[in-house]
Amino acid sequence: MEKIIRLTASKKYEFNPFIEGGVLKIDKGKKTIIAGGTKDVMMNTETGELTGMALLHRVKEIDKTQFIKIYIDEVKSLFDLSKTGIRTFNYILTCMRMNEAQIYLNIHKLVEYAEWTNTTQAYKGLGELIANSIIAPSCQPNIWFINPNVIFNGDRIAFIREFRMKEKKINAKDPLLPLFNPNEIPPKNPPPITI
Repeated sequence: MEKIIRLTASKKYEFNPFIEGGVLKIDKGKKTIIAGGTKDVMMNTETGELTGMALLHRVKEIDKTQFIKIYIDEVKSLFDLSKTGIRTFNYILTCMRMNEAQIYLNIHKLVEYAEWTNTTQAYKGLGELIANSIIAPSCQPNIWFINPNVIFNGDRIAFIREFRMKEKKINAKDPLLPLFNPNEIPPKNPPPITI
């Protein structure tokens, strides 16, 4: 189910609320999204516990068109954006200026860009982006703050997907189980102890 905030109910900000923290963390059920630059990204930010994992990393050079397509697809996936939300996000990218954390957004130009017939979809898309901490309305008319941890004018980005095995009951007959945790399987016939 989409999370949408009505624009009339959203808080308006005098200053960009995303600049203060440096790290954006959004919990979405079993999905946690961490965006931003910090040396503690692989640390549980609630408990401080370090989690070890294998990390496979691949760098791939792509042209600008591919970069933008991959970037938009990954943002859509991470934040579970609807078609309306992603069209609004695309328009916001066109409004970006170098080294600025705010944009001027004309609602009628958004409607025209997205090829909608009225402003209802535009307001729904903006509400979805607010709910996902991607943008925030300012006190000034038509000025919107962007979250620089999500929307930026860079030429490189890394999206990390972490996969964890589900916990399940131990099946002593599973031949692969000792490979993952040999301490959990009791021996069938323990060898006799000789002194």
